[in-house]
Amino acid sequence: MIKNKCGVVLSLVLVLGMVFTAGCGNTRAAGEDNNPDSLTIAVVIKDMYLDTAVKKFEELHPGVRVEVKEYTSSTSEKGEGVRAADPGDIEKYVTAMNTQLMSGQGSDIILLNNLPYQTYADKNLLVDLGGLMQSDQSFDSNKYYQNIFEALEYKDKLYGLPVNIGIDMIAADRTLLADSQALIDDSIWDWNDFVKTAEKVMNDKQNGGTQEMYALAGMDEKRLIATLVKENYDKLVDPEKKTANFTGQEFLDLLNLSKYLIDHKLVNTDTAQTNIMDMAARGKLVFNFTSLRGFWDLQVAKAIFSEGVQLLKPPGNVFFSTDSMYGISSKSANQELAWEFLKFLVSDDMMTQGGMPINKSVLPQIARNFTQAIQKNGGVMRIKDDGIPAQSITLQPPTQEDVEYMENLLSQAKVYIGTDQKIISIVQEETAAFLTGQKTAEATAQLIQDRVSTYLNE
Repeated sequence: MIKNKCGVVLSLVLVLGMVFTAGCGNTRAAGEDNNPDSLTIAVVIKDMYLDTAVKKFEELHPGVRVEVKEYTSSTSEKGEGVRAADPGDIEKYVTAMNTQLMSGQGSDIILLNNLPYQTYADKNLLVDLGGLMQSDQSFDSNKYYQNIFEALEYKDKLYGLPVNIGIDMIAADRTLLADSQALIDDSIWDWNDFVKTAEKVMNDKQNGGTQEMYALAGMDEKRLIATLVKENYDKLVDPEKKTANFTGQEFLDLLNLSKYLIDHKLVNTDTAQTNIMDMAARGKLVFNFTSLRGFWDLQVAKAIFSEGVQLLKPPGNVFFSTDSMYGISSKSANQELAWEFLKFLVSDDMMTQGGMPINKSVLPQIARNFTQAIQKNGGVMRIKDDGIPAQSITLQPPTQEDVEYMENLLSQAKVYIGTDQKIISIVQEETAAFLTGQKTAEATAQLIQDRVSTYLNE
């Protein structure tokens, strides 16, 4: 969900080796040199996990060369030597992949995030990984969360293999909820309950005063509507049937919800991570959208809400996303080697490095590795935004209860938020006039419906 992704720069005192972004720049026909010992991987920007995997894979397979092609001009960093993907680079990557794949060119392995990979699948441009799993006796599917594979299937086939996932959650200030006697059953609540709870807590805390307090922070208008759409994407877009449902009551309610939150100043639009931390620490923030991508995020949420945090699933199912899902080009001449590399990406050896793994057996080891890493520095982490002094928080080692909590979440993750960046951009563009009162919700919804329907059927 909204893991405060855009524009945030994290400066970490610890290097935990748990950063999963996506990463790769040039072009070539898939398998163009017909070298059976050569692989190319296309990504927006290379991350530490992929870089480590490439080095280890080449060590295990002498003579094999793996080239990662980055499609970025970014030099900015979001952590210790970790470059941040620029939104413009993502658009360039999508355009480049569309052109290459449609012309039968490109890399052997492709980062599928932000790409309309269902369209590629319909045109037989991607390999069915599910078929490879079934025919490969060395691959034990039972080691992995089958619910995640099933959620990623398109027309009963699996075209993308996620290296790690993020499970969208809403972090709530446990003390504020308790003081207002606000009990939340996240198995049945809806967005109206979300608003009513936030307003009750804020009114009780302010007690008729005007002290600063918000239901949400860290998002402007564009980020807010994008988040709400992503959380309800499976109800709004059906990529398999190539249909959209933006004129239904569900989306109209989301439009009105976003406008209500903004007009009633329930959202602080300062997107700086340090601002969110400060407000949460002072008891001025009721909720915060987050994406759990490992113990790092879980312990950060606990540290930010220092008086106690309650993690809630958003209204609906347990949603998950991924920022590192890979597929194999059907035009690749080295599909067998490409599959060997993907298997290595999700092996025990690689998955113990961190994140939210799809491999069932590695979470306890990840917790131990995390504990060792933070203990070296006393658990201190510094969070910094451009032009703003850094703030420090202290992380605690994950407990056995934390491990079991994460394992339970992973087993419940059954709905994949596979948003298409083009559709999100359309929604953001067309809702601008609505949020400023220039267009009605119905007119806005119709414009989005028409544009998305046209796009889906191009």
